[in-house]
Amino acid sequence: MHMNSFYLDRTPVTNAEFKKFLDAAQYRPADNHNFLRHWSNGTYPTGAANEPVTWVSIEDARAYAAWAGKRLPHDWEWQYAAQGADGRLYPWGNQWDDAALPPPDHGRTMRAPTDVDAFPRGASVFGALDMAGNISQWTDEFRDEHTRAAVLRGGAFYQPRGSIWYFPQTYRLDEHQKFLLMSPGHDRAGAIGFRCVVDAP
Repeated sequence: MHMNSFYLDRTPVTNAEFKKFLDAAQYRPADNHNFLRHWSNGTYPTGAANEPVTWVSIEDARAYAAWAGKRLPHDWEWQYAAQGADGRLYPWGNQWDDAALPPPDHGRTMRAPTDVDAFPRGASVFGALDMAGNISQWTDEFRDEHTRAAVLRGGAFYQPRGSIWYFPQTYRLDEHQKFLLMSPGHDRAGAIGFRCVVDAP
């Protein structure tokens, strides 16, 4: 397929970057249920500046992107940035590598994600970091007569044991997640964030 040229953020948007947006744009979602649930008193936890922002809906992500003069990536753009043209299974190559991504969290209480630049070994052929294994990432939205759904890419670190109903993770680049959208308050999660793209001139 033909794709127009674009630039992709090297990392997902961080807590510190999202805080700048909130302060500058005075953004407040109409439905604020679960919005930045892990923050308190209007800011992120100590030591979490470089962690990817989570607990944001696709609408929140779009608001940030518009403020930054960017947009969310299409699923195929995300795919190309992660995979390149050689059909690799993972951003770093064809073989699984435990050192290329954060260890999974199997606990009952989800820990925080890792810093966005903590695993340089997992970089894609284009140098994009955190394309797999830290957080799932918002891309396209699709609608039919009855439902709305978003395509999530990247696969998150959280894999609780004993929960067969829990969302399965998709680290391989020939996999994705279809996430049914209900309302911003219900769509926000501690393992979903985003990165942005901008069209090349």
